[in-house]
Amino acid sequence: MVETFDLEFEDWTAYDEWLVANYENNSIFEVNEKDGKIKIRYCKKSDFPELKKELAESK
Repeated sequence: MVETFDLEFEDWTAYDEWLVANYENNSIFEVNEKDGKIKIRYCKKSDFPELKKELAESK
């Protein structure tokens, strides 16, 4: 099972700054906005193909 992580940001600007700084190493697979806050789920980029497979098999 692939290890995933959750993060919450105060706004889109904070999320964008994190994304630019971390894009090379991480793959985001879920983004949600609620009450102006951004919540994401991500994994290491190298683990993304396996996570994609796991998600497809769980459907």
